[in-house]
Amino acid sequence: MAFLKNKIFHVLAVIVLVQVLILYLNYRRQDRIVLKIPNNQGIEELWTRDSHLIAAEMGRGFHIFDWSNLPAARRDLPAAFYPFILLPDERILSVKDKRGLVLENSPGRSLWLPLSGQPAEVLLVSDSACSTIILACQYLNDRSSEYRFQKVDLQQEILLNLAELQGGRDFLIRRLCVSDAQDKLILAGTKDSKAYLALLDIPGGRVVWEKIYPEEMEFYSVCFLDNPPLIFAGSRDGAVCRIDATDGQLLKTLPLVPLQTGQTKLRTIQRVVLSPDRKTLAASCDPSFYLIDVQTWQLQRKAGVSHKIISGVAFSPDGRYLATSDIRGSGIIEIFDLSK
Repeated sequence: MAFLKNKIFHVLAVIVLVQVLILYLNYRRQDRIVLKIPNNQGIEELWTRDSHLIAAEMGRGFHIFDWSNLPAARRDLPAAFYPFILLPDERILSVKDKRGLVLENSPGRSLWLPLSGQPAEVLLVSDSACSTIILACQYLNDRSSEYRFQKVDLQQEILLNLAELQGGRDFLIRRLCVSDAQDKLILAGTKDSKAYLALLDIPGGRVVWEKIYPEEMEFYSVCFLDNPPLIFAGSRDGAVCRIDATDGQLLKTLPLVPLQTGQTKLRTIQRVVLSPDRKTLAASCDPSFYLIDVQTWQLQRKAGVSHKIISGVAFSPDGRYLATSDIRGSGIIEIFDLSK
């Protein structure tokens, strides 16, 4: 009996210690709130859905925070396969072993949508409400790289063919973005050793335009503004580009990270994200984030983060706060009060 009481005491002591440790790690600094997710493999993405901040852990699932009570509230949704998308009902759509789409966290309903062939890479993206889900598969041979795009229809459990794009072996798509209107898909990457963008019409299932931009090495991040139709793309050369979405014309470039003599750090703009009111563009390049006025195309603010590499950026629903995350496995998410 005494042994059992002693065991219970030790278990309770460990639980209390863990809770104290979590509270200590999720602390508030003068200019930011710092959250820490223990034992993780890196927070790859951040985004806001309704009143929640969602953090996607590299290959392992999701952590859900409440914007109104960030340090205290967190729920975890593990995933077995990657890449994945968190649906609004908290089911997880994921790609199993590059062979097919499955549903996780979905009691009572199974799904298996097989992929054709053997893709080298698979990308999965959706609009913020997950109303339009796009699957992109890359297929490689000795001389070329081909991408096939399909729309995922979960109601009918089918894949609808949209379009195909081809290039040389160096043709690589880094990021996909579905417009808020759910009618356009923007592709960003590299082709012929230069920055590359393309725009697909989703309802029509066709490529509207694709362009190469010799001024930049590669586009690594992208987001879309519906009205007026603009694309904002972040490059590996430390710049953010403003592009006319109707024809792909490069309108303006804003250098954020100038090349310096002897500089060794990366200059890649990891993320570009629009504020909820669509008036501010947030861009990140380790170890800083930048706020840009969309209308004037002027830099408003630059601030440093305590972590790197910045892999996720998200605004709060009211645009007051900006969250950044670390992909290195530290599990750090920093929340900045932009009103200060």
